[in-house]
Parts: sequence; structure tokens; C-alpha cells
Amino acid sequence: MDLSDIRLVETIINAGSISKASETLNMSQPTLSRKLARIEHEIRASLFHRSPKGLIPTTIANYMVAEAENLQSQIRGIKRHVELMTQLETGRIKLGVGPIIEQLLLPDVLSRFVDDTGDIQIMIVTEDNETLMRLFESSELDIVIGPLSEEQSSSNVISIPMISNKIVAVARTGHPLFNLENLTHAELRNYQLVIPKSQGTIHGPKQGSLLRRPKIRFDNYSLLKKLACDTDVVCAGPMAIFKEEINEKRLKIIELDLKTIWTSALLVREESLASPLVSHFIELCKAVVAEQK
Repeated sequence: MDLSDIRLVETIINAGSISKASETLNMSQPTLSRKLARIEHEIRASLFHRSPKGLIPTTIANYMVAEAENLQSQIRGIKRHVELMTQLETGRIKLGVGPIIEQLLLPDVLSRFVDDTGDIQIMIVTEDNETLMRLFESSELDIVIGPLSEEQSSSNVISIPMISNKIVAVARTGHPLFNLENLTHAELRNYQLVIPKSQGTIHGPKQGSLLRRPKIRFDNYSLLKKLACDTDVVCAGPMAIFKEEINEKRLKIIELDLKTIWTSALLVREESLASPLVSHFIELCKAVVAEQK
């Protein structure tokens, strides 16, 4: 006896007669009667009481159908688990990141992710904090990185610390600020400041008083850095974001402690961790962050 036999018994119970059940199953009445007789012979028990009003299921028949529902649930669960187990080869992941994470973390992570996985799709959204959180809360994103802190975990949301970086101010190498012997915050404020929208959590005195009144607030760090290289504006952000320009001596760190730290975190729902695809992506993020320290 297998699940198809139990489904046959269930159909007869729901139909109330062999004739109606045979129509539902698209099977002749003699064939259905023979199948039912075979099942009863195999289990050595009657499954129906015959009456003028039709077939009445016995306790055994009702028990078989009830238990079969549990078996079907287990089979569905096994099927879904197998699907998740194969998602390093097939599947989809939906990721949301802030503009800073997009530059500091994503290139290395995606490079390794593509090498490690098969026929997968990855959808990436780069947005501001509010938009990313709205998409995450509506389950349109599997993972978000950047907009929340580690302390903002909840019962079904896990927060994993990512990049933590000192906020610095930079200017072009030949900027007049570098000619001053004793630079102060007041002198720095004489120059226009350009920064992106806040992404991640800022820790510092009053959220960094120098960072609160920028001339330009724009999410595209590539454009902001070019502006800083070509003009006398001052650009501020995590130190790592300026690494390339500093190494090429196009930008220089202004030696003035802003006493501000930028931190970020990865947020994922607890149930999403059941997917090897999601878990693997998170482990790659952790590995890249560890290497950058």
C-alpha cells in the first residue's frame, strides 16, 4: 500500500460511493472496485460499510486518511528542504545595500559568490535607509547590509556586525588646509562639506557636529570623491572609502579627529538562514570583513 492507495480511499470517502468516486478518478467502476478489494485484502480489514445510502468509512479508513495527511506534510517538508539544499546551484537571493557598503564590501563578496555558486540569480538594490528597511520589512529583500546596528535584532531578525570604520575628512592634496600649522574645527567649517546620506550607525559627539550641515548630501561617493579631488570642498566618510585616492595621492586625510565612528550590520530573518544560499552569502560577507580589518 502506498500514498496513491490512500488517496483512492480518501476519494471514495468524499464521494460516498464507488460510482461517484470512479467519475472523480476517471476510472471505471469495476477497476476501482478491484483496487479497493486489493487494498482491503492487503491490510486484512474492511474499509467501508455498505449501506443503501452508500459507503460509510470504517474507523480504519478514517485513520488511514488522517495519518496520510501527516505523511504528505512530511513529504512536502522533505521536498522543500531538498530544494534549499541544492540552492548553491540554483535559486535566487534578494539583497539590499547602502552606498557605502556597495563600495566597501560588495565587490569582493560578489566576486567570490559568483565563483562558488551555480545557476543562481542575485538581485541587488542600493537605496537609502528608509527604503531598504521598508523593502526588508515587506519581505521583498532577503538580506540588508548597512542601515541598522547590531543592537536592533528582534525575535525573528538576526543582526550581524559588519564594517566599523573611523570617519575622516579628506581634501585634495594641494588644499590650503594642509598649509595650516594648527588646524581647528572652526577653520575646517570655512570650507564646504560634501557627504552621502547617513548609511549605518554613526557613533560620536552629537552624531558628529561637523557632519550635520553639509553643502551637498548625495549617495554617489564616486562623484563626491571626484568633486573633492577637483575643488576645495571637503569630503567626509569612512576611511576605507578613500583608500584608492589616498594611495594615489589625489586625496589626503585632514589630521583632525572627528571622534566619529561609522558602523554597519547585516540583517537577515532567522528562517532565511535555512537556505544554504543565504548562509553561504553571509559567511562570505564575514570573511571579507575579517580580511579588511
